[in-house]
Amino acid sequence: MSFYVYILRCADGSYYVGHTDDLEDRISAHQRGEVPGYTHTRRPVRLMFADEFATRQEALERERQIKGWSRAKKEALIAGNWHRLQRLTLASKTRDTLPKSAHPSASSFQRKDSVQDSLASNGPSTRSGRTGAGTGMPVGKLPNQLLAQLLSRVQPRDPRVIVGPGIGRDAAVIDAGGPRLLVAKSDPITFASDMIGWYAVHVNANDIACTGARPSWFLATVLLPAGAEPALVESVFGDLLDACEALGIDLVGGHTEITLGLDRPIVVGAMLGEVERERLVRPDGGRPGDALLLTKGIAIEGTAVLAREAAQRLAPLGVSPEELEDAARYIVEPGISVLVEAMAACNAVRVHAMHDPTEGGLATALHEMAEANQCGIVVEREAVEVLPLTRTVCRAAGLEPLGLLASGALLIAVAEEDSDRALASIRDAGIAARRIGSLVTADAGVIMVGKRGRTTVPRLPRDEVARFMTRSDQ
Repeated sequence: MSFYVYILRCADGSYYVGHTDDLEDRISAHQRGEVPGYTHTRRPVRLMFADEFATRQEALERERQIKGWSRAKKEALIAGNWHRLQRLTLASKTRDTLPKSAHPSASSFQRKDSVQDSLASNGPSTRSGRTGAGTGMPVGKLPNQLLAQLLSRVQPRDPRVIVGPGIGRDAAVIDAGGPRLLVAKSDPITFASDMIGWYAVHVNANDIACTGARPSWFLATVLLPAGAEPALVESVFGDLLDACEALGIDLVGGHTEITLGLDRPIVVGAMLGEVERERLVRPDGGRPGDALLLTKGIAIEGTAVLAREAAQRLAPLGVSPEELEDAARYIVEPGISVLVEAMAACNAVRVHAMHDPTEGGLATALHEMAEANQCGIVVEREAVEVLPLTRTVCRAAGLEPLGLLASGALLIAVAEEDSDRALASIRDAGIAARRIGSLVTADAGVIMVGKRGRTTVPRLPRDEVARFMTRSDQ
């Protein structure tokens, strides 16, 4: 005797999951309204999926499992999209580990359940993938000195702007009235051409999280090259929805167009979130004597991007197909989100400052954090965990791990006496973390201490991913 788990699509668009030992008879009963409960008032219904099991217990367990899934996961199962289903499963682990206090209560802002502007996008783009030419500036972030000169001309006129632009200040904070502050962030994805929507949501959410806020609303501007195929648009849109689903974020609007002169799609994200006034973590709140913590290790995003975008270049350099496949999965495991560890640290202690290393890697992030807090930093080289596949890829390609795109790691400054509690809370949330150094007075500079003594952390002219992607020997 066989048993079946089935999924019905109801007249209102919702899904119903059940199990039976006679599939044809059970579906007919649903159609006739003879099954009391959910489907009785939502007819007609249509069978979307069925799976066969040898025992009723197996079918019941599968039914319970699917009932607990999100709509996105159910639809991935119905479509037989195993890649997306795997991604959503990994993503749900991130969402499920968020502390309950990370989820806002009724907000002074109205949450919107529908996307206000139809989005589309051609496969994922890279974080900074344009090829430099001539004698202009290299691919990547503007040099800090030039950026500082530009930002010095910006003087917010509105007193409600609590945190404005500056080096190491990755999100703005605005007092919109009420018990919560509004936090705003914008960041493009121009390095990766795979899973670009996934990158866009997580990268912007990370900077919101670094203020102690919970990211809640996302807008995406999607620019597509001429000739973009509908399948590419659907893939990017699916990535955006999957990432928002994973973090409990609403996709509330944006803009999409075919743009002249592009050779790849670009997604520019804008993220909004809220934080209680007393929980705000300022980017300039660190002070000499603070302990400096680092989560996960380096360099998750850069390793994944290189494996996804440059596998054909890395293979001849000695990186095996198995290593490339595992490195490509870094984007979802251990993952590029820092929301879990940011919330865990804020729930345990008073966090003084947080900064997520992105373009330019940990080296650039340390300098940005030091500048934002007007202090120096001393780091123990042996305490910085370089992930195994990051070592493999960097060794093969001749890259410096400290300068590799490092989203997924988080720098946290806390009082010396709070460091153990913060580390314990982060680890209890399932995230690896360790103390790597201390904030010191500004005259010390940004120093790394290792077996070879004390060295100044270099200011790299551009991210190592960009350097490799544009290297002439490739």
